[in-house]
Amino acid sequence: MSSDDASPRTLRDLLSALRRGLIDADKARSSARGRLERGGPLEAGGLADLLGLNDAGQGEDELQQQLQSECQFLEGVPFQPGSCIGGKYEVRKILRGGFGLVYLCRSLAPELYHRGDSLAALKCPLPQHLTDPELCELFVAEAVNSVALTPHPNLVLAYGVEMHNRIPFLVMEHITGGRTLVEEIENGRTDWRTTLRHGLDMARGLAHAAQEAQLIHGDLKPPNVLITGDGVAKVSDFGLSLSADAAGADGLIAGTDGFMAPEMVARRTGRSTVADVYAYGVTLLCAVLGRFPEAARPGDLCTAAHMPEPLAALLRECLAIDPAARPANFQIIAARLEGMSGFLLGARPSQPAAPDAPLRADALVNAAQTWLNLGQPRKAQAEVEHALRLNSANWKAHQIQNCIHLERRDFDAAYRSAKQARQLALDEPGPAANLAQAAMSLGRRDDALTWLDLALELAYESGRMGELDGSSLLFVELLPAEQALQVLDAIVTAQPGAAITWNNRAILLRRMKQPAEALASADHAIALNAAYAKAWTNRANALIELHRFAEAQTSASTALDLDPCLPGAYCAKATSLAQQGRLPEARAAIRSGLSLLPADPLLLRAAQVFAE
Repeated sequence: MSSDDASPRTLRDLLSALRRGLIDADKARSSARGRLERGGPLEAGGLADLLGLNDAGQGEDELQQQLQSECQFLEGVPFQPGSCIGGKYEVRKILRGGFGLVYLCRSLAPELYHRGDSLAALKCPLPQHLTDPELCELFVAEAVNSVALTPHPNLVLAYGVEMHNRIPFLVMEHITGGRTLVEEIENGRTDWRTTLRHGLDMARGLAHAAQEAQLIHGDLKPPNVLITGDGVAKVSDFGLSLSADAAGADGLIAGTDGFMAPEMVARRTGRSTVADVYAYGVTLLCAVLGRFPEAARPGDLCTAAHMPEPLAALLRECLAIDPAARPANFQIIAARLEGMSGFLLGARPSQPAAPDAPLRADALVNAAQTWLNLGQPRKAQAEVEHALRLNSANWKAHQIQNCIHLERRDFDAAYRSAKQARQLALDEPGPAANLAQAAMSLGRRDDALTWLDLALELAYESGRMGELDGSSLLFVELLPAEQALQVLDAIVTAQPGAAITWNNRAILLRRMKQPAEALASADHAIALNAAYAKAWTNRANALIELHRFAEAQTSASTALDLDPCLPGAYCAKATSLAQQGRLPEARAAIRSGLSLLPADPLLLRAAQVFAE
């Protein structure tokens, strides 16, 4: 839907659309403003009717308030148009989906994920979902399943997962000039001919996902189909997908009302390929009819719809109430659509051009970084070894090897890998910073300082100070306080969204006996990522030094809710409780920490301090 669309919209339409990511806040606000300017009630119908989402249980005032709240939410997201993510991506536009934010960006990095333009789409969990393990798991599932797929012209290509501000971002291809199938339907650009072509594209993409990674999509619907400027359909959003191997035990009822198969609604089965086939049939019927098929048996509407009988027959089979009567998989559907395209459209459809994917070795490096970011170093190791067999001079592969070795605490191997990366990329600050980290882990402080000075020099010369965000704690540990503060300030000046540096800056300012400034810096990190547990711990420590003990207790408790394995948070909580005269509760906090981390030296010392 475009912001200048003159067709009327109810507030219920707008709210449903905004929550499901079908429109962004600007469009919703513009439509709501138009409603107020026109005055009076709007006609029923529109987007929510298309998807069968209308809910008559809410009044206009409540809907208006909720719509305003949703719009304000997007205004408060950490990255706004014009700002940068990780020093690598300039945000151009923000979209909100049901489970995530999508930033449409221009890449600023000298090396891109792909060989074409500099555009990319970065998806991350909604801020409030970062503290919900179940919803974070949905995001991780989408990331894993998307990255597992090799490039296909009818699937949105995922390049990999990057971590920025300790938040995972799924980096995907940017569909220039793309529209969702919802927009195509709403604007009257779909009929049986376009439906046949889009349906074939979707079936090809879903067949590839099944053959390549045995994936079941789980949430097929018009918003999850993108149409390129050339009219090619691409399936996106594998957030509810799962492997066919897991489907037998899958009892999760997940998906969108109206698109879920009858057996799922009746809770007889979970997600399955034939359930995807049913959702696919509803999606295509929406495109033919131009609206949501309001009927107990949507397949009954195929006969009266304006489309050739071969296509109607296929949709009736896809929409069969009995799962066994549906086509068994998307390979079968694709073959049938290819066959009927020749005589219905007058020409057999051609396969679209492959997406602009990275070279194979680079793609494997992206996958290795993804697995490492998702906490799976064994898979990362397998991918990076494959990449190095294809191209031993890929410096990023050696850099990832360094990170894997650091995680395994094999510091000698980490140093060797960082040295190889450094030799292959003399102008890059990253390998030099990694050498500093490995040397520090080996207890070679002077070597660490030498490499850190080189990383700083390279970052200054290339104007890439923001790339040192992940290494900012090294500056705190190795440089004199005033000099370290200058470096950290230079990093956040170059990259205001550098949450790790803001957090480490709070540590440094506390050491410099500036608790109020430390508190402000920790608050800045939390504003960028409300689920940043260590920043909540540093906030608690700054509040303790400011004698604001009740607030410190709350911040420490928040840190432990986010990550129960932070010894510093237990100590901060115990200290704030003791300062409020609640010594038994302080001792209980330390005992709670020791039950999870029995050998932690900080907690063992705290137990002595708070001993009875």
